[in-house]
Amino acid sequence: MKIIIYPDYETDITVYEGMDSEVMVYDEKGTINTSLEKTDSLELFSTADAIIFTQKCIIDGKYDTSRLKEACTKIQNCVLDEVLLVFDTRAPPRTVLKMSKIIDEFEMIPDIKMAYTTVINDNLRIIAGKNSECQEKTVQIYKSISDEIRTVKHIQTAEFIPILQNAYKDTVIALANQTAILSEAITIDLIEAIDVANTNPDIHLLYPQPVLENNISRDSDEINNLSNEYGEPSQLSETARSTNNYVAYHMAYMAEKELYLKEHLAMFETTVAILGITSDKQLLTEKDNASLALIDDFVSRDVEVWAHDNKVPEEIIESHGAKKIELDEAYEADCIIVMTDTEEYRQLNPEKIEKVIITALPIFDPEKFKNVKYSSVGQYRLKEGEML
Repeated sequence: MKIIIYPDYETDITVYEGMDSEVMVYDEKGTINTSLEKTDSLELFSTADAIIFTQKCIIDGKYDTSRLKEACTKIQNCVLDEVLLVFDTRAPPRTVLKMSKIIDEFEMIPDIKMAYTTVINDNLRIIAGKNSECQEKTVQIYKSISDEIRTVKHIQTAEFIPILQNAYKDTVIALANQTAILSEAITIDLIEAIDVANTNPDIHLLYPQPVLENNISRDSDEINNLSNEYGEPSQLSETARSTNNYVAYHMAYMAEKELYLKEHLAMFETTVAILGITSDKQLLTEKDNASLALIDDFVSRDVEVWAHDNKVPEEIIESHGAKKIELDEAYEADCIIVMTDTEEYRQLNPEKIEKVIITALPIFDPEKFKNVKYSSVGQYRLKEGEML
């Protein structure tokens, strides 16, 4: 089978080098580094059995199909009836349908052959085709480079699965965050409550936490966008986003209370160190970022803010009014706020903490930190006299 990969500059071509087919890479500008044979000829697309589009459809942390549209427009005059078009990219629902209308703009291909694939759960490849023939052919193409394959009946369904997974996470986290705030008012150890509740095999609660993973906030937003586009309600996703964005302000409240009650300090007198800005490999967008919102809130109240995250450029941190620091410098702050669960933050030395430390997640052993003014979301302000 002759296959042409049509990538963009962000495609990891090594993924396709193990394909058990005759594979060629379209490289118009000669900038792609690969051991596979390359071509800059558009005419060769008409000789292929399958064309695989790998253009990235998530740009700057949001869905953007412009690169894919450009690729489809470029080859629209080279596609013959029998060529299978495979879209191997994370894209919102109905993207493949929209691309088919670009490629076959004048409806000259009565039975255009199309398939969609992407990887979920780290190693599970899902595949859907326009019909069983397209699906089976796509499975044959990918079986040599996939750990596990699961077929899905329809392309739009396959496109929607990653969005559904991430919107679910956002919703479950929102439940945890909402109950965390309530738990502080009625003196409940929410972390223990969640641990015991999860002994029921039908319950899968997460700990309260800020959402600092772009996939989750982006896809929950996409549910709202799709609902608005098609005139359907989306109260649950809207509430989840609003609740999870509020976590930043709740943690600011926790810091203010802790510093006043335990150190007799007003916020404008203090220095706060915020550890962790993103859970991704890099900061993809500043939109709906709880750590940056927390920085903005403190800066607006004349608090001196320090921030640590080696994945985030100093210019971005400074643009929000904070100072980027090395991790050891955080010990000098009046209040340390840990926003992400990373190994380097788990290794913080309680003996070096001078005043207050707050964590968004229960990442520390309470016994190890018993001599420190430490609290976490969901385990805050547990009053001895009220804990029966």
